[in-house]
Formats: sequence, C-alpha cells, structure tokens
Amino acid sequence: MAGHEHAAEVQVPDDFGDFYRQEYATMVALAYGMTADQAAAEEVAQEAFLRVLNDWDRVRAMSSPGGWVRVVTLNLARSRWRRLKSELAALARLGKSSHTHLDSTSIELEEFWSLVRQLPSRQAQVVALRYIEDMQLSEIASVLGIAEGSVKAHLHQARKRLGRQLEEKGWAADDV
Repeated sequence: MAGHEHAAEVQVPDDFGDFYRQEYATMVALAYGMTADQAAAEEVAQEAFLRVLNDWDRVRAMSSPGGWVRVVTLNLARSRWRRLKSELAALARLGKSSHTHLDSTSIELEEFWSLVRQLPSRQAQVVALRYIEDMQLSEIASVLGIAEGSVKAHLHQARKRLGRQLEEKGWAADDV
C-alpha cells in the first residue's frame, strides 16, 4: 500500500503463543500484587513476555520456562516500584504534591500489598509467589533458584515484619 509504512512482521512460534496464553493472566496478577496498578501490571507482564519472546529458543529449553517468566515479572515489577518511589521522593523534595489513586475497593488489601512492596526484594518475591500464586515452598525455591530453606527463612522474616507493621496499624492477624 502506497503511503503506509509497515512494521516488520514478527513471527511468533506456536509454542510461544501457547505458553503466553497459559501464563499471561497469572503474570498480570503477580505483577498487580507488586504494583497495585492494573495498567502497570499489564505493562510489566507484557514486557516480561517480550523478553521471553526475544530469547524464546533458550527459555523454552529451560526446565521451567514458567519459573523464568515469573522471576522476570517480579524483577520488572520491583524495578518499577523503586523507580516510582524515587520519582515521588523527588516530587516531595520539590514541594509538589503527589496524589495516588487507589483503584481498589479494599483499602486494607492495598495497604497490605503496599507493605509487601516495602519488604526486601527477595522477601516480597516469596510472599507474592506464596499468596498470589499459592505456590508451595519447593515450587518457590525452584522458581527463584534458591534453597527451600532460604524460602522458609525469607517467608518467616517477611511474615514477622508484616505482622509487626500490621499490629502498629491496629489490625488483627485475621484482618488480612
């Protein structure tokens, strides 16, 4: 067609398409737990799958391609969170107000995940995989490439820290 520029067509392998359809919704949910923003979660998941596609031959040969995309998703979400925190801090230093919009009907749930996002990176990843994906400790260890004992330690430390923070807010353990 004259006058129209065409983007290069990307050939997507059938097995990647199957992988994408199987994992995408889960990655969006995982990213949402780390970002508390649906649009950001979708963006993070899309970026994770773009990285998978760019390296599909290597990823599909892995023993757990799903584990790899989970790690990439968690890392991208965590990076986004850090970047936003830096931007908000810069705005505060400049004296500008920043307002965040919570698109959630449950403020308590949002506050809980906000606390999770403030945990050390590995603890936040373990909590997200445990409570968003309902993974067993051995599965989390496999996804993150760490020992099951390390997963237990990270989960224990995260629960302890979250418990203290929730108590400070006056929440009982069964409020969450």
